[in-house]
Amino acid sequence: MTNSTISNYKDKPDHIHVFKVEQHDLYKPLLLKSIEQMVTDNNIELNEKGYLYDFNIPEAERTYEKLMKGIINTYIPEIEDFYGLTLKKISNLWFQQYFQNSDFGWHSHGGHWALVYYVELPEMSESTEFLNYGHFDVKEGDMILFPTFLVHQSPIIKSDQRKTIIATNLTFQVDRELIEEYGEEYFRH
Repeated sequence: MTNSTISNYKDKPDHIHVFKVEQHDLYKPLLLKSIEQMVTDNNIELNEKGYLYDFNIPEAERTYEKLMKGIINTYIPEIEDFYGLTLKKISNLWFQQYFQNSDFGWHSHGGHWALVYYVELPEMSESTEFLNYGHFDVKEGDMILFPTFLVHQSPIIKSDQRKTIIATNLTFQVDRELIEEYGEEYFRH
């Protein structure tokens, strides 16, 4: 295990993983420019909750998709190795940009794992909050991966700075060959 914070949280589960994205300073302006273009090209306006997002237009071209999939695929081998899994699918990606007083209430996702990349995160207290665990110590440039059934929310943004995330759901399947190769004891953490 190289880069995640598996089991580094006292009294928090080891099935929530936080990765520090290397080269975030390089990726951030590229992703933000792509999101800005997405907003312009698709006439995306603030919704009733006060944030911008492209989840509701799955057919739209996401120019940030190729870069994001590359970033995600850098960290997936650690998850595969930790759990004896193989990534089968990265679902449609989406962005959300939150502004002061906007939020996204309690919810869960489909699929196996949810992933959130904090492209902009002015305050840790504005990161994903889990109903059962509260906040994790994440910062801008981190990516959090967690089982989709965990109830979570984006709390009300209190700062006057924008929060931008890119999210997706991931589907895995059991890798029997990997389990056979490493042995069952390897996976008992």
